[in-house]
Amino acid sequence: MRLADELESRLRGRVVVAGVGSTAHGDDGAGPLVARALRDAGVATAMDCGPCPELETWRIRELAPTTVLFVDAVDFGGRPGDAVLLSKDDLRSEGWDTHKAPLRLTMQYLEEELGVRCWVLAVQPKAAAMNTPMCPEVKEAVDILADILTSCLLSRVSV
Repeated sequence: MRLADELESRLRGRVVVAGVGSTAHGDDGAGPLVARALRDAGVATAMDCGPCPELETWRIRELAPTTVLFVDAVDFGGRPGDAVLLSKDDLRSEGWDTHKAPLRLTMQYLEEELGVRCWVLAVQPKAAAMNTPMCPEVKEAVDILADILTSCLLSRVSV
């Protein structure tokens, strides 16, 4: 299934898009850049959560979503700029990752507390070192994903 079709089928009701990562760490800035592009395009329920999405659950709650889509740089073994849609069960459940707490725990909390469905739109990074530029492959993916999500979210009425 094409990623655009998969997003269209999974993003139901009122969708919050939460960009996760740090623009100061090269490709790790993919999530925040997608969220900012969506906001600029008029998607009012897109937010830049920075590197600690667990601290932004109150903002997500205030938007009363049905679905939450996290956009984050995730090393899933693809080529730089590849993107896949993952559920919380596709992520590891223990330990710490590039964020303060594993994203899976934040997703689990939101699903249990708010009754929402959570997904991760994962972008394969090339490099995420401090003060490095985003690689061209991830930058291209950010632009394409922002266009796909803008089209998907603005072409329908949120419930």
